[in-house]
Amino acid sequence: MKKIVYYLCAAAAIGLSGCQDEITENSVIPAKTGDEITFGSSLTDIEEQTRTIYGDEPKTDDNGTYYPVTWEDGDQIAIYCPEASNGNMVYYKVTPDGKDASHSSAVTKVNPDQAGLQWGQKEEHHFSAFYPADRIVGLQNGKITAEIPVQQTPLSWKSTRNDAGGTTYTGVANTDYAFMWAYNTHNKSDGGDVALNFKPWVTILDVEINGPETADAAIKMSAVQLVSTTGETLNGQFTMDFTAVENDRAKYPTYEQAGEPNATRSMITIQLYDQSLNGGQGDFITLKHGDKIVVRFYLLPKDTNYDTSARQDLQLRVAPYNSAVLVRTLNAAAGSDEGTQEGGILAHKVNKVILPSVSKTGPNYWMSSLDPNIYLTELSLPGSKFSYQNTTDQTNVSTHYQSLSVADQIKNGIRAFHVQTIGDNVDSDGPSRRDNGGNANSMELKISVAENKTSIGLKDMVKTIAQGLKDAEDYGKYGEYAFILLTYSGNGSEGFGRVYNGWGDYSWQVAPAQAWMQAVKNDLAEMAQDKDTYRLYTDEITPNTTLGQVAGHVIIKVNYNDDNMANYLATNDQVPALFSIWGLTDQTVRDDFEPTSAYAINMLRWGTSNHNAPADMKFFYHEASSVGHEESESDKKNNIIDMWNRSINYYKTNSNHDMWFMNDVGGYYYGIHNAPASESQIGIEGWTEYIGPIATEYLQDRTEDATLGIVLLNYADPNNQYSGNLIQTIINNNFSFQLRTSGSSSQSNTYNAAYSKGGNAIGWDK
Repeated sequence: MKKIVYYLCAAAAIGLSGCQDEITENSVIPAKTGDEITFGSSLTDIEEQTRTIYGDEPKTDDNGTYYPVTWEDGDQIAIYCPEASNGNMVYYKVTPDGKDASHSSAVTKVNPDQAGLQWGQKEEHHFSAFYPADRIVGLQNGKITAEIPVQQTPLSWKSTRNDAGGTTYTGVANTDYAFMWAYNTHNKSDGGDVALNFKPWVTILDVEINGPETADAAIKMSAVQLVSTTGETLNGQFTMDFTAVENDRAKYPTYEQAGEPNATRSMITIQLYDQSLNGGQGDFITLKHGDKIVVRFYLLPKDTNYDTSARQDLQLRVAPYNSAVLVRTLNAAAGSDEGTQEGGILAHKVNKVILPSVSKTGPNYWMSSLDPNIYLTELSLPGSKFSYQNTTDQTNVSTHYQSLSVADQIKNGIRAFHVQTIGDNVDSDGPSRRDNGGNANSMELKISVAENKTSIGLKDMVKTIAQGLKDAEDYGKYGEYAFILLTYSGNGSEGFGRVYNGWGDYSWQVAPAQAWMQAVKNDLAEMAQDKDTYRLYTDEITPNTTLGQVAGHVIIKVNYNDDNMANYLATNDQVPALFSIWGLTDQTVRDDFEPTSAYAINMLRWGTSNHNAPADMKFFYHEASSVGHEESESDKKNNIIDMWNRSINYYKTNSNHDMWFMNDVGGYYYGIHNAPASESQIGIEGWTEYIGPIATEYLQDRTEDATLGIVLLNYADPNNQYSGNLIQTIINNNFSFQLRTSGSSSQSNTYNAAYSKGGNAIGWDK
């Protein structure tokens, strides 16, 4: 009698190429119930590594063209056997064969002290196995649950010279998502080791992005997304079922969607950011003529009813830094004039896609690439602090927080705007006149710079932003919206109902802060009547409001300072704005942290600020301008990071999407680091230079799902060396996790383009 030993092997291929089993002959020793089941033999020492390697380049032999798969020492597999006598699943580690790393020399328990799978009473045993074991998040009735992430950040980048004379930047893929499977049956009486031949299960897209056609051009890249145009599930949790394989060994395991059902699961993102660039500080990759970027996507296979034919719903979206997105739809339209790859994108295989040369094609209208069903609170918005205090809109001030005009900020992807205002009594005759100084209906808002009233009205700024949204629509982008944070900057002289008290003494029947609330009410009511000019959003905003509902509109959020301001408005006022207090009152929502005037959670209301009105939303904010005065340098930095860390916890524990986040990353040094004890340009620049790289590094390293909220920045300009990468990183966060949606996550637009022979994409979609 003979013993047959099958070594553990792995194979992946365009035309799937299996490895040949190696056979040794030994005498059969029948196993007994309770004996431990074995899956390997001898041990071979090799250089210790940590992950399974998919070959970067295909090989060709008598079996066809394929990508080799090899084991690395320490790889772990999970093996399930329902007939085992002592439990059904055990984790094992693989030791590669020193001569052929596609085979194992040993399969041993991860935990030597743990009992391995043991033979049960039945004669025939069924074995199903999964790689990698540490990605399993659940097991029920022999079905494992695992997850493919939205963001598939390369572990590192390697640079090599290519045949075109340029540099190829290859993202080293995390093969923890290169899921593989094996299935076999084995009779207890046959004894010996169980044969397990692993096969790839996920679908792989190997994508090559080519640099610009022009010889002297250089284009900084941001990210590349893989999208299903029909809303098919590409990522997220899934439950794998081996039933189809048990009935027919030619089949593959099937899966069912698990986890969050209403989320953006039809998109996978790879950020083109290399931590080793820019002297180790990190930067997005810049492509020159002849350069290439190569990345690899892992996606759930589309094999409905076990049909593994080509899928026709996939689209690649390449996002140059601060530019319109380049789109290529990978439709396998057999017999088209442009030609196709027969079978197109095939399930369970490595599919090569070569994209055309990149170019910068237009403004950064990034919102329009998102699912319109996403809840507003899920979004991350780059914003400008003191938006109007810039070198174009305000030239007559000594300090500027922004280098772009408000109009240019819109074109460059900024979607949140912070502005200080003062109430202005346009009917007042001035403080020298002994009259009533105007009335409530005469109040309107003027933009304030350093507490000094300008001649520019808030309505002028809103009109500018609304025009930016119109420009986006003229460009064919209908998914953009803007957010304005409105704050009070009073100097004590702008109330209404002035009365003369004698001897040159005047007072106000209505205090300046309350007069400002009246001006807010007046201006917003007027803008709401002229929808074409101002595009003010007037429907109630709730936790369930989505991007699609507010697209093309401006949302106003009003900060008020105290109860007197809040309760000036009636509970039934229908002011088209969100309201919350800046500071601490009894209305503050307490949490497991110490709130301050610059850092707190407060109730958020629509339509009125009155504290007697109901509120079903909350506003978690950090807002401090003077670093060294309102907050120390370390406190402000720590609070910025802490808020983003807390957003992760809120995302995990709160499915009500009722929390709005706002994080103030801008500000200025006050009396520290050679800055004067006042607001100064040197202080603004100094703080920006310090905090920009810190915030960018933190967010690039963060892997957990969560919104960043509204993020206010100094110099919200993509070309700024300290803020630019941070802006793009904030934008990219919207494409990097499963944002919750109100239902269907399918895109409204459909596309039709050809997929060329050999896996080459012919050109960008028009």
